[in-house]
Amino acid sequence: MKTLRLVAILIGLLLLFLSIPVAAQDQELYSWSSKHYRVFTDSNVTESMEIARKLEAALLLFNEFLHYDLDQLKLPLRVRIFTEKEAYDSYLNRLISETRSDFVYISYSDPSRSELVGFQREEKDFNASLLHYGFIQFLSAFVPNAPLWLEEGMATYLEYSQYDPMTEAFSWTTNYAWLDSLKKILSSAEVIDKYTLRGLLLINKERAQENIEIFYPTTWGLVHFLLQSPEKSHNRILWESLDTLDGTATLRENSRRVLERAFRWVDLAELQRSFESYSNSLMTFNDLVRQGVEQYGTEDLSAARSSFEQALRLRSDNYIPYYYLGLIAYQEKDFTVARDFYGRASDLGIDAGLINYALGVNAFADQRYDQATEFLLKAKELDPESYGAKTDSLLQRIDFMQ
Repeated sequence: MKTLRLVAILIGLLLLFLSIPVAAQDQELYSWSSKHYRVFTDSNVTESMEIARKLEAALLLFNEFLHYDLDQLKLPLRVRIFTEKEAYDSYLNRLISETRSDFVYISYSDPSRSELVGFQREEKDFNASLLHYGFIQFLSAFVPNAPLWLEEGMATYLEYSQYDPMTEAFSWTTNYAWLDSLKKILSSAEVIDKYTLRGLLLINKERAQENIEIFYPTTWGLVHFLLQSPEKSHNRILWESLDTLDGTATLRENSRRVLERAFRWVDLAELQRSFESYSNSLMTFNDLVRQGVEQYGTEDLSAARSSFEQALRLRSDNYIPYYYLGLIAYQEKDFTVARDFYGRASDLGIDAGLINYALGVNAFADQRYDQATEFLLKAKELDPESYGAKTDSLLQRIDFMQ
């Protein structure tokens, strides 16, 4: 996803002013109009309607931060989604004589025809692209020339928010996809000296493109820092930055306005040090798992549990934290909780031999001997080399105890 975004950002940074007719293409698509969107797809009306619902939910998420008067949206925001990447490529080729690996927001000289264009993919990636470029589209409807750090940083900050189809709402979820890259940037004195916070706040499109691998992580990192820092004065900067934006100003003017008004209360050098310190203190899912494994290895079970629980708050789709939380519960003789954690690890694809052996040992300790025998025999069947001797020993003890 990150590599794709590095390419896709090039188009996101350049607003395209086109005058190619699209009425003919619209006639070939299925459309659905919601309160704030008009969605075109090449599949069916139901698909257009579902995407429109998701976009309305995304708009509410966006406006939790932007606080715009939605009545000022005089025209619906246009969105065009293709079922196949080939059709998406063909459409973009007709417009800009090239294709993109991700969605793209295209701004026409006539605002009523500006549109977000994308294609179907796995739901997680589709939602991330819809949120990222949907945020740019929504912000651009009110402020066509927002500072690049704010536009792209906010879009990346929001892009992994989770959609609940039952409530038809998005809830913000931490996005640490760029954290490792940001830490590498912050560890380079040469890069930091060249790419200062002040320079980021005033960056233009050309410089952003020239330094794309630095621009993207740092814009995400700055927005995340300003919103998540425990210092209220840092949070205030972000809100004042949004409030300072002028819908009629140029990119240069808006960037300057934000710097001079929202950041006037702080020393930029001190703020940059706080930004670097805060960012380096953050831990990714992998960081927390590694830390938890080390803590478990030294029998610091309380600290290990905390690490694995924090890891699950970042990602709940990986079996490793569940497995280790099961081991911790087993160590503490909470066999029912251990069984539940092992079950989640099993559902998420952990090695079947390993988890059957763990379930067998847990059931044996809980004196559920029939279940223990079943799990242990399964572990031996699946991986006799690893678990044959171990299971035979336990099975003998079960026979003796029964």
